[in-house]
Amino acid sequence: MKPTTFLTILAAALSLAPNPTALAQTIGNSMLYTPNVNLSSGPQNGFVGTVGGIFLTSYSYYPQVNWLGYYDQNGDGLASSHVVTLWDNNTQGIIATATVPAGTAAPLINGYRWAQLASTVTLNYGSYYVIGAQTDGVDLWGDLIANTSPDNGNNGQITWDSQYVQLGSGWEFTRAGRYDSAGNYPMEPPNQSGSDAIYPVANLGYNLSAVPEPTTLSVLGLGASALLITRRRRIG
Repeated sequence: MKPTTFLTILAAALSLAPNPTALAQTIGNSMLYTPNVNLSSGPQNGFVGTVGGIFLTSYSYYPQVNWLGYYDQNGDGLASSHVVTLWDNNTQGIIATATVPAGTAAPLINGYRWAQLASTVTLNYGSYYVIGAQTDGVDLWGDLIANTSPDNGNNGQITWDSQYVQLGSGWEFTRAGRYDSAGNYPMEPPNQSGSDAIYPVANLGYNLSAVPEPTTLSVLGLGASALLITRRRRIG
């Protein structure tokens, strides 16, 4: 085969490979999932270890992640800090990790306290990933939640974001709860529960709006009022 012919074939093959820029881009304020139930009113789990779930990414996106979150039962702050980790199930390697701090310093969005990654992580399309949080038996969390089949993404207790997971009837098996004992971290948790399910203690997102706590907003309001009064006095 002539070199020019080989190069022509190679170029044609590469042109058929998916290109990240050719697929839809993740929009801001996106999360892996949103519970459709009040997690704080249901059973609370005190298991100590690594808890979360496995999911298959959509075939239409290269999903992006730059926030990792931990469930705050009553929205009143965490007693302890918690490490949240994202694994590539293909390699079993960690691709992102963040520590959600104790207290109320971390932004509270949709029932989760969030920590921002230093840089954005882009996931591959049509691939399995595992998310898990380090639990301590003190900051309790809502137990396993699941949808029913056939599923369109929100047929039950969970609304999955189609930018992150492959939805539709027949794909329910690609999402399940995962857990393991604390001593096995940083290994990916292998134990699995349910179908179209997740232990809703860990979450992930992209370009979330970090909304200040109500107390913080009050302080900011008082500061603005004081500044306004000072300016008025100077003008007078």
